[in-house]
Amino acid sequence: MAYTRNQHVLSQWVLRNFRSDDTALRPKDKQRVWCHVVVPSAEGENDIKDIPLPISSVAICKDCFRLKDRDTGEFFDIEHELSEYEQDMSVLVRELVQHHQFARLANCHIHDFPVEKLSSFAVLQMILNLNNPQSRFPDKDKLKATLITPLLNNIDEHISAALSLPVTQPALASEPIYQKLMRIAGSSSEVEEKAHAMFVVYSLLALQKKPTPVGTAAYLRDEIFSGIYGIDVFHTGHELNSTEPRPVFTVSPNVFCPLIDEKVIYLPLSHNFALRFNQRPGKGFYSDPIIRIFSPAPQVLCCENHSQVRIYQCSYDYIDQVMSTIDMFNVGFSNIIYSSWQLSDVENYLRLQDEHPDTYYLPERPVRWAAVADKS
Repeated sequence: MAYTRNQHVLSQWVLRNFRSDDTALRPKDKQRVWCHVVVPSAEGENDIKDIPLPISSVAICKDCFRLKDRDTGEFFDIEHELSEYEQDMSVLVRELVQHHQFARLANCHIHDFPVEKLSSFAVLQMILNLNNPQSRFPDKDKLKATLITPLLNNIDEHISAALSLPVTQPALASEPIYQKLMRIAGSSSEVEEKAHAMFVVYSLLALQKKPTPVGTAAYLRDEIFSGIYGIDVFHTGHELNSTEPRPVFTVSPNVFCPLIDEKVIYLPLSHNFALRFNQRPGKGFYSDPIIRIFSPAPQVLCCENHSQVRIYQCSYDYIDQVMSTIDMFNVGFSNIIYSSWQLSDVENYLRLQDEHPDTYYLPERPVRWAAVADKS
């Protein structure tokens, strides 16, 4: 896939969670993902093309927000700062996807708040995706201008404040991320390019609860993800390395799928796990949310018993409905979606459903899984 300047592609660790079935067991540098590119047909309908994308080709030489150093003339970017943040996030997602530690989602402590951490990552990805030419996000350019214009209108003050950090805030000035902020402020690049890079660094600082003059990203997180009172976990019934016919979740560069009318937000974590945040009117996050886990094969989960966790056995068709909702959102808001399947695999899976209805359509409704319910 050709690189476009300022196009932020999903990180490798995210794409590996959606790696193609035929490369699932290969070494990391040999894995790929199916990239589905949505193009309009002659009839005006969505026409989806399959492209096998090597994961190792993503995020290696990205020069998002590339700037020129005033002193050396060398080009630099903020990829290291983005990568450090994303690496920290990958640890949490790995605990959920590989070790099934979903009881942690009920934690709302200042030092262990997974829901806030996940929502922070989703908002940062939304901000980065505003620079993605493949995004179909409504009023994308208008939203980006709304975020950047206040900073641009006061760019001289922001540059002066950043360059003054060694004097005004020497402790902060010793931290690498603030040093990068100072380097951006002193860059010889165009003012608008500096403003965009500064805004992303400010966003990283805000989402990590570090001092920043612009806390817009944290505000957006608290607005978009406010009122969460319950969290649903959807499991396809298969393990991460599975290559069996099964429902598979897709992901797009925007990562999360907010359905405003339904008051829910979907967040796919891997091809076999997706979250749904259930909301009600109100500000902030509710403490002690109930965690419901839905799976056609709950016996393969290694969840700990927890008073806030409920596990239900559901049909594969039930998971299919969730999968379809996420797919429709992704296709509607992005020209690119990523999956572990080719489109032809979907047809084979649907054929198996028709041939084995009891396997795929029962139980008709999710039922509390007795093996866990009895223990708790």
